[in-house]
Amino acid sequence: MGFFDKVFGTKAAAEATPADAKTTEARGTVDPHHADMSAALSMHLRNEVEPAFSVYVRLQEELPLGSLAPFFASAIMAGRGEVADAAEKLRALSGRLSTEEQSFSHVIATELVEVMKDQSPLKLPAVAQLIVSFGDLLKKDGFTREAAVCFEIAAGLASDNAHVLHKLGDTLHDLGMYEYAESVLQEAIKLAPNHWDALYTYAVLLQDLGRVEEAITHYEKAVRLVPTHVKCQNNFGAALLTAGRFDDALEHCNRAAALDPTAPLVKVNLGNIHLMKQEYDRARACFNEAISLDATLAQAYFGLGYVEQLTGGDSGRCREMYTKAIELNPSVLAFHQALGNLEQ
Repeated sequence: MGFFDKVFGTKAAAEATPADAKTTEARGTVDPHHADMSAALSMHLRNEVEPAFSVYVRLQEELPLGSLAPFFASAIMAGRGEVADAAEKLRALSGRLSTEEQSFSHVIATELVEVMKDQSPLKLPAVAQLIVSFGDLLKKDGFTREAAVCFEIAAGLASDNAHVLHKLGDTLHDLGMYEYAESVLQEAIKLAPNHWDALYTYAVLLQDLGRVEEAITHYEKAVRLVPTHVKCQNNFGAALLTAGRFDDALEHCNRAAALDPTAPLVKVNLGNIHLMKQEYDRARACFNEAISLDATLAQAYFGLGYVEQLTGGDSGRCREMYTKAIELNPSVLAFHQALGNLEQ
């Protein structure tokens, strides 16, 4: 990854020199392999996938060091349901390119520009969408890093498309690449200030980074645009809770609960809000509701244990709840600390 800030246009295309490019512009000729690749992509875009796949396979045989043919062949494989094989093919291709000290994303985008400048009828936005669809299939099946590479390639080809930028930013966020994700999401919002997905994803990212006041600002915009999104209302409530705005938090989490009474995480947030408001019976009821909806929610067991501890309840009950929370999610330090303090 890493070519996002590079603009692929006329200047970049003129400077591009991929390993298997054989265009001889000085003589006014066009590489026949480029013509074949362009024809295959045209078929691919028309959903004539089998003829396109045949050309990709032939080009791989003729150009074993090429990148475009195996990349788009992998896209067709994913569309057939062979997503794991497609992801493996991408990893192998990326591994080969990395040994040549080339960025995988850069190579694919540069070679595409090289092919498409040869009087090709192909349009960058259409090809970018084809690559986005490939990324969507990869992400759906859990191949998040491979999907991010696809979205990055698409963003390089369509850098003015807020939807594509959101896809990339959202996936980078999933990968924990927060700084890169933030720059991409900021660009998406700059291009389309009312792009709901970008606003919401950026708010979640800011919340994850502990920049709660900034997150609240973006949640406010997001809920104005789409007030019926349960997770947005609930996460907004959680951010307000962190900021100590308990009544506002309660308002938005209650809205989330009204939109979806069966959402267990909403019940957990409501429990936490009532806990902070010292409304212990209501907090206990919310945590119990959350467990009835999802018995694997560690936060709900922790909340129950904490309510019991604050109200002078049975220490054995507190210990049981904290132990259950740790069993379900041993990575949360606060659970261990609560149990340790109880044992003292």
